[in-house]
Parts: sequence; structure tokens; C-alpha cells
Amino acid sequence: MVLDPVPERRTGGASRRSGDAPPSWLGGERRAAEERSCAFCGELAPPASSFCPNCGRALTAALLPPHGEALAVVFTDIEDSTQLTERLGDAMWEAIIDEHNDIVREELHRHRGFEVKLTGDGFLIVFADALDAVRCATRIQARVTLRAAHRGAAWPVRVRMGIHLGDVILRPGGDILGRTVNMASRILAKGDGGMVLGSSDFVEEVERAVPWEFWVDMGARRIRGLSRRERIYRLNWAEYLRAQASVEQPGPDTMRFDEDELFDPFDPVLAGVD
Repeated sequence: MVLDPVPERRTGGASRRSGDAPPSWLGGERRAAEERSCAFCGELAPPASSFCPNCGRALTAALLPPHGEALAVVFTDIEDSTQLTERLGDAMWEAIIDEHNDIVREELHRHRGFEVKLTGDGFLIVFADALDAVRCATRIQARVTLRAAHRGAAWPVRVRMGIHLGDVILRPGGDILGRTVNMASRILAKGDGGMVLGSSDFVEEVERAVPWEFWVDMGARRIRGLSRRERIYRLNWAEYLRAQASVEQPGPDTMRFDEDELFDPFDPVLAGVD
């Protein structure tokens, strides 16, 4: 759930800008035109657009979690991005980043996630439904893995993800902070490219839909800033996608991403993903 916002520092009699009002999915008051306006900056989007024309965030359904339920906080990051920038050059890296960002935003929009902010070469995303976080993360990993395999050295991208479940604190302007955010960031740091790591709290939340057989116990790991160790689990996302395809797609084993792209969960490239 969302905790009370951190008090805004006031100078003189300055009033709060309307664009800084908390989005409804974090407990703010719902606006009449919210479905077509950005929850952070308030910009109205054209009918055919899925992204804010002002700040670029994805326009998703309002994410107002039921009272007392926690949010799933997800950090993503491109592995070794600094070295890749040096090797490939700024122009090529900019094109790669744009493609990567498009993949992430398309999937978070599809799975009702909300982009809190870019973190350089990654994202901070939140979900009201923890299972949506799993589905989004697995499809991002699949798309990135397949694109990297097909492009070879021209697209050497490997993404890692860290997920935790808990309360967040809303900052004026729409950013979030707190222990849940810190934990998700620390969990991300324990992973390598191609990994989706979750805390025990998160895995327990989704275990009915994503059984323990899809998770690999990484052991109790020391987390910077915590006095105790935290048990971390790695999602076997390729196996999970194949299992979902078998259940949900009794016909052709394909899952549509967009009008021009089909994804086969049994693609031989993914067969080697552990």
C-alpha cells in the first residue's frame, strides 16, 4: 500500500502545482479524464497514443491497489552498460537504448504496470498486482533475449531485474521511496543479465500462480544496509513462459506481442535459457 506522502518543503506562500498531485494509483483523487491523461504531469494524450506526449511515460489503467495491499516494485537494468557504451559508441548505444525502452514500455503498458522513472539504462516500475509484475518481467526478458540472439554483436543487451513487495512512500511529483524501493534496488544488484530475482515476500505472494518449481533458491544473501540476510529467488522465466503457453495456447504455440511480432515460447534460443 501507499504510505502518507513525505511532507513537501514549502517556501513562503507558494502553492502546490496541480501537476504534482499524487496519481490515483498511489492514493490520490481520481480525475475524470485520467484514462487519457498522464498520472504524473497531467498532459492529455491523443486517442491513438499509449504514451504521454510530454514526459514519455506509459499511459496505463489506474493502479489503485485495494486498501492494505502492497505494491510490487521492480527495478530493471542493462548489464555492463558503461562498457557497452564505450565499445559501441554514443550513436549506436542511443539507438539500442531506444529499442530497449520501447520493449519495456510496451510490456509494462500491456501488464498494467506504471513507469515511475527512468534510472539511466533501466526503469523503476510498480504494479498493483504482483502477478502482473511476473508476466511483464518474463516477456521483457524473452523479447530482449530473442532480439539479442537475432542481432548478434550489434545488439548485445542483457537485462537484470529485482522485485520486492511492500509499502512505498509517495514523494511530491510522483517519485517513490522507502524500504521496499531500497530492497528492490539491492536485489537487482545481486543479479546478472538475463535474471529476474525476487524477494521471499514477493515469491510467497505469487506462489499460487507461479509455483516454487519455477523459482531457484539463491540462498540467504547479505543485503547492504540490512543487519540480517535476505533469501533471494531466481525465476526460471523461460520455463514459466513455456508452461503458460501450454495452458493458454492449445493451438499454435505463439504469443502475440504486437501487430508485427510473434513470440514462440519454444524458440530454440530460449531452450538454452536456465
